[in-house]
Amino acid sequence: MICTQCSTGFEIADRDRAFYKKVSPTFNDKQALIPEPTLCPACRQQRRFAFRNERHLYRRKCDGSGKEIISMYPVGAPYKIYAQDVWWQGNWNPTEYGRDFNFNKPFFPQLAELQKVVPRIALLNVNSENSDYCNFTGDVKNSYLIFGSVYSEDCYYGSPYYSKNCVDTLVLRECELCYECIDCRKLYNCLYCQDCTGSNDLLYCFDLQGCSDCIGCAGLRNKKYCIFNQPLSKEQYLKQKKEIDLCDPAHHAMLVKKLEAIKQKTPRLFMLATGSEAVSGSHVFNSKNTFDSFFADRCQDCGYCAQVVDLKDCYDNNYTEENELCYEYLGMYATRNTSFSLFCRHTQETYYSDYCVNCDRIFGCTNLRDKKYCIFNKQYSKEKYEQMVGQIVGHMVKTGEWGQFFPIGMSPYAFNETVAQEYFPLEKAEVEKRGGRWKEGDQKEFQPQTVTVPQDIKKVPDSLCYEVLACETTGRNFRIIPQELAFYRRMGLPIPRKHPDERHCERINKRNPRQLWNRTCDQCKKPILTSYQPGGKEVVYCENCYLKEVY
Repeated sequence: MICTQCSTGFEIADRDRAFYKKVSPTFNDKQALIPEPTLCPACRQQRRFAFRNERHLYRRKCDGSGKEIISMYPVGAPYKIYAQDVWWQGNWNPTEYGRDFNFNKPFFPQLAELQKVVPRIALLNVNSENSDYCNFTGDVKNSYLIFGSVYSEDCYYGSPYYSKNCVDTLVLRECELCYECIDCRKLYNCLYCQDCTGSNDLLYCFDLQGCSDCIGCAGLRNKKYCIFNQPLSKEQYLKQKKEIDLCDPAHHAMLVKKLEAIKQKTPRLFMLATGSEAVSGSHVFNSKNTFDSFFADRCQDCGYCAQVVDLKDCYDNNYTEENELCYEYLGMYATRNTSFSLFCRHTQETYYSDYCVNCDRIFGCTNLRDKKYCIFNKQYSKEKYEQMVGQIVGHMVKTGEWGQFFPIGMSPYAFNETVAQEYFPLEKAEVEKRGGRWKEGDQKEFQPQTVTVPQDIKKVPDSLCYEVLACETTGRNFRIIPQELAFYRRMGLPIPRKHPDERHCERINKRNPRQLWNRTCDQCKKPILTSYQPGGKEVVYCENCYLKEVY
């Protein structure tokens, strides 16, 4: 197949066709077959990502109470925005906005009109405490600017899961006292680490497992007291560690440079996957028959997924957990037979719907709660619902909409506000060509810095929290909160010189692309499918060669 958006070729395998048939719904005893995709997996993911604004938050008024709130929708957005408590109070009824389907018009424009009148929730921040400036979070406490996180406490700037006292992170799980760590699990007191697991007291390390007290190391297993992959006595290690000043930019640059040199010489496994069988992609854990997927935990019979947990029989899912038989879904959690939908949770037999909760058998609905048999938020009997949906699907087949995800022009956000710009960046002209919107920078966010920040954290006064800082890369303003300053003092770390969004982008750029290439093992020349690009400087081994070398 040739992608109709980027013109690259992509394969539709027999297992893909079997999946599309398996998840095709049945209405009025007639199966509405889902057609084969017209976009490649990367373009499909980019399209979904254009509907997820994690990091851009705004002050505005709640359209229900009139109170000032924090929202992922700016002032002037063409939607009714309710604070979370107002949205959940239940003294408004989403079905009051229900409307008939017009068979003389395409489906998507009608749904877009409905989305503009039904109240939308300001943030997706569930069961959280003292964490108003967080989004897509659940059960977080005393946290600030963390996104896509659950069960975390005292965390700032990142995406921690089940973690505590962590700052500037990217997908951190079960960690404590960590800073600038990327894709790590079960760490304690670790700084500037990537792809490390089950370790403690690491500085500037990459791909360590079961290690402690290591500095500038890569590819080690169950080691202790090592610097630049060389074992030392405890006394030697502590002496050299004491000489490192984390607040000194020269020390930081030296450690980064030496670690990078060691990484280039240290063999890497072609695919990071543990406890898994018949999988492809990277960072796939305890999964089976899951292919072309990234950052997937406990998944079975899945494909083209990223950042997912506990999925079964799902394709093209992102940012979601506990799903079964879902397709083209950008989400939350606990959905079944939900396809072409956004942020629905605890839903079944749900199609082309947007942030619906505890619903069953709905089609083209938005911000609906605890309902069955609804189309465009209008209630029907079971029999009428089946009849109507069958007719609507037939209409969508004729208009070419059936089997397509929402076009990016329906996104409530500008493309460069969303995670799509982080993983699949586009220029403004291309975004507008595709029907999307672009947000220009606000000059109010680019004011001169009001203070000179001491290099030594011991010399930084409390008053810094009341000053305006400017990113040394972009000039965009940011601030330091008191809890954050306390963390830097505790850990002996310098004050950041870059905006949190810039730091976030730098962490993303340290990852491999979410793409697979055919390459050969640098040891035995066996063909491998890997996220390391052909011709790269890294030494990449197949599993057999890697196990012989590392373990």
